[in-house]
Amino acid sequence: MSAKSFIKNVVGILVLVFLFDIPVLGLELNLKLSGGYAYLDLKNINLGVESWSEWIEREAGENKNWLYLGKNVQSLHSGIHLEGEILLSFSSRLGISLGTGYIYGDLKEKETEVLVQRPTGILSQVFPVTVNAYPIVLSGYYFIPLSSKFHIYARGGGGLAWAKYVYREAKKLESAAKYNYFRLGRASASGPILLGGLGFVYETEIGVRFFVEGLMRTAKIQGFSGENELEDKGTLYYFEEYSPDLDFWLTKNEIRTEKPSGPYFRSVSEAVVDFSGFSVKIGFIIRF
Repeated sequence: MSAKSFIKNVVGILVLVFLFDIPVLGLELNLKLSGGYAYLDLKNINLGVESWSEWIEREAGENKNWLYLGKNVQSLHSGIHLEGEILLSFSSRLGISLGTGYIYGDLKEKETEVLVQRPTGILSQVFPVTVNAYPIVLSGYYFIPLSSKFHIYARGGGGLAWAKYVYREAKKLESAAKYNYFRLGRASASGPILLGGLGFVYETEIGVRFFVEGLMRTAKIQGFSGENELEDKGTLYYFEEYSPDLDFWLTKNEIRTEKPSGPYFRSVSEAVVDFSGFSVKIGFIIRF
């Protein structure tokens, strides 16, 4: 049975239990909702943005009438992680859940800005990027009671994540109101996700349990495909492209209809968007 088929079967069982209140060996059914901060690795994505900003700086240095004014280019690591789970408790210590969620991170225009003084005025160039993923995860829980109201738990699980990556490039005179976007790529893929973590639970007198949870996450997703600004469909590749005028290898994550090849390309491979990292979330559990 494939992972997708397994998840579909588990979803079907949980839906039946929830909708029709089917007694299943005395299981307790709960809804677990949480949200919080996510740290994302995204190594290759950040290398691409950093290399792009360095290329602009070098280009400005090679033109006598241009003056490099500086940049505000940040790395993309911070994001949000939202999650909802249907949690079945077999006992006071053991449980299993099926959950879905949303992991998101982005670099906005002002977080990727490079300024160059040209004869026509100050040119602002930006390279905003967005990543997101929709995981479906099957998890196992082990609860350890500390008192009648306090518990700690360990969680481990795995599943599939459907991910998207969007990159854009734009420029405008600093005095202009809007950017002119001339480069765009949208790509998507799916891949495995594994997670594990610890949580701390406090149970109130009204039966609602509040918790804090820390998770470690592994999710290196590749096989992205999509289309660029010309609406050409292709594969998202990671590579370095040589610029002879600047004697510089520019790192890119770019959609190409064919795999880049030749003397001006190196380190060519299918791009990996690495959602690995950790999350710190708060939330609550309610019993149906």
